[in-house]
Amino acid sequence: MDQEKRRRTRVPAHFDATVSLRGETIGVRIANISLTGILCGSSPLFRKGDACKVILSLSDELKITVEARILRVGEKETAISFASMDEESFVHLKRLVQYNTGDADLIDGELRTPAFD
Repeated sequence: MDQEKRRRTRVPAHFDATVSLRGETIGVRIANISLTGILCGSSPLFRKGDACKVILSLSDELKITVEARILRVGEKETAISFASMDEESFVHLKRLVQYNTGDADLIDGELRTPAFD
């Protein structure tokens, strides 16, 4: 997807996460993150269209848990689109993206427009 078609800012984020699907838990390294998804390392277990759960462990006590869907699978990278999350996870995700952009107002502005058609 071309960058200009994206409606949410992606920011570099180099930390570990887990993806759970079909009873398996796969550790991945995140390359970038937005309010609507992540780009992460790939796995032979990933298949385009699979529903999954992404868990971002920010600390032992703080985890962002997101219901998601695998959007694109490449040899080295996989794009995962977020589908739903609870309010607390969204607040932490928003703060994480704001912090990494260095422009909290930009992210707040993006929330005023729909992310999808």
